[in-house]
This record gives sequence, structure tokens and C-alpha cells, in this order.
Amino acid sequence: MLKLLVAVDGSDFSDRALDYVLRRAAASRDPVKAHLLNVQLPLSGVNVKLFISKESQQNYHREEAMAVLEPSRQRALAAGIACEHHIGVGDPGGTIAEYARSLGCDEVVMGTHGRGFLAGAVMGSVAQKVVNLAPVPVVLVK
Repeated sequence: MLKLLVAVDGSDFSDRALDYVLRRAAASRDPVKAHLLNVQLPLSGVNVKLFISKESQQNYHREEAMAVLEPSRQRALAAGIACEHHIGVGDPGGTIAEYARSLGCDEVVMGTHGRGFLAGAVMGSVAQKVVNLAPVPVVLVK
């Protein structure tokens, strides 16, 4: 079984990455399993840890991530592709690479640009970080 980690952030580039996975799965002789991953940035600020419980923070991240993941999950299931969804919190590039490693994925598929494009242009893109850190091939879809 081919296991693909698909980084999903709700951007058009992310949607195109999922399109690529759906086409690839349709053309594959082997079954394909898609692991859909959304990475949330940690809440920051001095008062976050003082006034917002860890449970509330987790609920917030879960709700935000599911709002992004659910359309992609529905598309994959409608196409007959086995999929699981995952929610990470942290640095997107490092988190994506770590999920690829821990899930034993064969490949990472992601858009070349995402929601954080401007920050990526200044500090180095998430895609480039994943290419450098991932233990498996990374397919970038534009």
C-alpha cells in the first residue's frame, strides 16, 4: 500500500496537491492511503498559558484544523481513497516532516505555497523546509 502524507491548509495550492493525489490513486495499481495533515501554529503570547487552559487550546486547534481538513477528507472518501486525518501543532515544516517519519509514509505531497506565503517569502518557505527535513521524497504541486 502506498502511503501519502498530504499537507492540507485550505489554500488553492493545497487543493491542487490533493487533486494530484486523487489522480495518482486512480491510476495506481496498488491501493493508496492518504494521510491528511493540517498543522496549526501554537497560540502565543504571555497570557495564553496563564488564562487559557490547555484543553481550551486543544479544542481551538481541533476546531480550526477540522474546518480545513473536512472538505479534503470528503473529497478523498468520495473518490474511494482510504484516508486518515491528523492535526499537528507547531512549526509546519518540522511537523510535516515528523509526521511523514512517524506514520511511515512513502511520500509527502504538498502545495508550493500555502496560507503563510508572505511569512515564507521572508523566512524561508515551509515547502523548502519539508524538502530539507523529510525522510522521504516530497512532491511539490503548484
